[in-house]
Amino acid sequence: MWRLIFIAFLLAHSLIHVAIWATPAASAPDAPFDASESWLLGSQRSLAMIVALAAAGLLATAGVGLWAHADWWRVIAVIGLGVSLGLMILWFNPWFTPIEIVNASLIVGITLYAWPSAEALGA
Repeated sequence: MWRLIFIAFLLAHSLIHVAIWATPAASAPDAPFDASESWLLGSQRSLAMIVALAAAGLLATAGVGLWAHADWWRVIAVIGLGVSLGLMILWFNPWFTPIEIVNASLIVGITLYAWPSAEALGA
């Protein structure tokens, strides 16, 4: 059960990156924020989209690797979560804070504590 939940999380996380950065920019003046506007780099929509698609690809690959019981899924997940965290730091918006905490927690959990355990994943 936990394995399926974690696979679903990784795949959903990748799709959210695509939804935020690879879809057309909101043209409404009352949109809550512009995801392509970086506090450090200015307006860099193309770069944000490339980094977001890289994170999405890595997270989706990790999800498929976990589904296939591949041993390498943890490494790919940590790299994908790191790219995701870096993306959300460079294009920071207060709305991203909860997922930044989740990304950082998962990086620490997977790297230092080998979480989730093989028993929890049904391996």
